[in-house]
Amino acid sequence: MVPFGCAINLDTAVEKNMSEIRKNVFEGKKDDVKVTFMSGEREDPYEYDGVSEKKCDFGIFTVYFNEFVGSLKVPFIATINEQKFEGVLEKHPFNESYMVDIGNVASDDAEIIISINNEPAIVLENISSSWEISWQDALELGKQYLNDELNEIISNGKFNAECYLKPITDEDFISGQYFWAFSVINTKHQRYIVVFDVNSGDLLVKNKTD
Repeated sequence: MVPFGCAINLDTAVEKNMSEIRKNVFEGKKDDVKVTFMSGEREDPYEYDGVSEKKCDFGIFTVYFNEFVGSLKVPFIATINEQKFEGVLEKHPFNESYMVDIGNVASDDAEIIISINNEPAIVLENISSSWEISWQDALELGKQYLNDELNEIISNGKFNAECYLKPITDEDFISGQYFWAFSVINTKHQRYIVVFDVNSGDLLVKNKTD
């Protein structure tokens, strides 16, 4: 039981302890490569420890090649609404994708173009804008699906966890199907997650791991 005078608002607690929110998804592809761009806000430094620290903007390009590249780094040049970003994509340590965080968010109506390894540019389109469940709606649904678990996390007027909201898809970005995933990690390193449809909002997965 929370002592008198120490009660906290659950919605406010979750909002203050969001360690990552991915707000939009852009996609583009050619015959031999597929690119996604997601942007939002996340914890810096990024640690799964149940404590949400200061936040920063991020924008992540993820590239998957149909054929073996044979390099750990691939050069890229991108523009977002004519703002130029240039650097290298680095191979993900656990799968075959290449990634880079440009440290910038993109608005839902942004014009995004990327050239990879000096190849012709790829235009990305916002696919999340067509989803029935926006990131704001997804956050509300996530809180509803984990309402009991979130309330149990509150102790002595303190919310002892951090939360994450992400659109997820298959590892190699082949299916083209996305889902919303809302997860909570408490200070005991217990993880709760719900996964639901981006259009209907129907709950597909709910589990807990210790």
